[in-house]
Amino acid sequence: MTILLTNIKIVIALLAIIFIAAGDAYVETRQIKVQGDFIRSDELGNVFLVKDNQLIKYSSSGEVLHTYSNLYSGEISFVDTHDPFKILVYYEAFGQVEFLDRSLSLTSSSISLSMLNLSLATLVCSSYQGAFWVYDPTNFELQRVTQTLEISERSGNLQQVTGYTPDPNYMLERDNYLYLNDPAVGILIFDKYGSYYKTIPVKGLTSFQVFDRKIIYVENNEISIYDTRLNELSTTSLPREESRSVSVCLSLDPQRLYMLGEDKLFFYEIH
Repeated sequence: MTILLTNIKIVIALLAIIFIAAGDAYVETRQIKVQGDFIRSDELGNVFLVKDNQLIKYSSSGEVLHTYSNLYSGEISFVDTHDPFKILVYYEAFGQVEFLDRSLSLTSSSISLSMLNLSLATLVCSSYQGAFWVYDPTNFELQRVTQTLEISERSGNLQQVTGYTPDPNYMLERDNYLYLNDPAVGILIFDKYGSYYKTIPVKGLTSFQVFDRKIIYVENNEISIYDTRLNELSTTSLPREESRSVSVCLSLDPQRLYMLGEDKLFFYEIH
């Protein structure tokens, strides 16, 4: 009986430590009064806020570093910050792609997808060696466009590859894998040549991040991490509710969490 009571006390103590650690995991370092559509972060801890046609870059401490806007291309649909020195900006309504340097200055002229016969493209994301991927819904096909604006890779018709009609809403390339999200089916994974690999059965998402083959997403006020190699899922509660957009930076020590509310941007360290 004594041994049993001792073991119970040890378990209770451990649970208390776990709950205390969970409560202290997020340390708020700053909040800024601002409104935006969504946020992204890069591996250096910088935060990028999108509001209509404007992109604002903040440091991990909340200092405004640079701003960019293009009044002639409509609202920004997507920003890919994987390469901090070559940031992709996509304007779906006008079918234009831009690349910005770390100071948010254009590195070259805007790229018109209509010149590549891809004017109806719905998704764009950056790829290795300065290229980018495009999803063409007319042919249900992924196409990789090089820096010289040539098509280097094609997935083929995804209807034939997957056996159903895809309707994706989000796309990222990380660590030589391309992740294509279909809310009704899950996250389709392709290799760097556009060949289908497998589907992760996480449904209903609108966005996510990928770090070291782990898919990171927010759902029901929880941040979830799905390990694509082990097929394991772990979750933890977020420090605030009802955020418009969430982004994490796992490459810094301590790691960072950024949350965009209705009228504020919150900065956290993860301990």
